[in-house]
Amino acid sequence: MLKFLLIFFLSVFSGGPADLYYSDPKAAGPVLENQYTVWVFLDPECPICQSYTRTLRTLHAQYASEEVVFRGIYDSPVIKKREIKRFHQAYDLPFAGEIDHDYALAKRWGATVTPEVVVTDARGEVLYRGAIDNWYYALGKNRPEPTEHYLQDALVAIKGRYPILKKQTEAVGCLMNR
Repeated sequence: MLKFLLIFFLSVFSGGPADLYYSDPKAAGPVLENQYTVWVFLDPECPICQSYTRTLRTLHAQYASEEVVFRGIYDSPVIKKREIKRFHQAYDLPFAGEIDHDYALAKRWGATVTPEVVVTDARGEVLYRGAIDNWYYALGKNRPEPTEHYLQDALVAIKGRYPILKKQTEAVGCLMNR
């Protein structure tokens, strides 16, 4: 309870949830029974991650709730909380960022590039893994606009309580430095 009050206090008096930066992924609190998590693997130095911040803000605004939680995951042995905070502030990302120094979350969910997303249910079952959409189809190559919206489709399915049709895609992005 004390942890919850501290997080609530910090979010209310520090400008909102985007100001919370956890160094320990477990610090974000317990997963609720009916909760889905969107694990967004990011790197502040990756230009593709920078390009996707607008899309992530939009998806968060449309789908984040008590039932759907977004978590920014930063996999790097050298990244600092201040770098994450700077990235979130510069790109106005509305969800907390977490450091995954030992790549435990990336290994657990099979993420290898940034940006890459993994959607899980409360039991930790992977419902979707891969690209946010098909805007980027190869390194340095992107369409003017995406024609398929994989993450959005998965979130629509979750909200509508029907099966996610495309459960995995190939994410295009910056390789994680393991």
